[in-house]
Amino acid sequence: MTLMPWDEKKFDVHVPKMNAQHHGLVDVMNKLYDRAAAKAPKAELSKLITELKQRTVQHFRDEEALLASVNYPQLESHKSIHAQLLEDFGKHSNAFETGPGVVAAEFFNFLKLWLTAHIMHIDRKYSGHCQSVSGASPD
Repeated sequence: MTLMPWDEKKFDVHVPKMNAQHHGLVDVMNKLYDRAAAKAPKAELSKLITELKQRTVQHFRDEEALLASVNYPQLESHKSIHAQLLEDFGKHSNAFETGPGVVAAEFFNFLKLWLTAHIMHIDRKYSGHCQSVSGASPD
């Protein structure tokens, strides 16, 4: 069972490293969804949530560093969006950790909306800027 299938065209931001990281985030999210649907133990689900958070934090760092390196004019706004997403992720994660070990549907709705909307509408905005600065897709 998959919560969100990876779509190479739909999620392409024309920055290979960011595409690979986005794909990795979607893979972990789908694994969490699959394991939650299979009623995996709380410890296993907690580990996947931790992995997703760690990958997300690293991705946001890498993305912000990339955007700083190309003097992306909307970097501060992008950083604010990342901070809000991490705060929201933390609330869902904390609710899971203090609860009975069931990942709430609201958490999955948040993840799906975040990844879809953020990649397709927020991250795509930097795509053209990166290409115009470098003349090619940066790694």
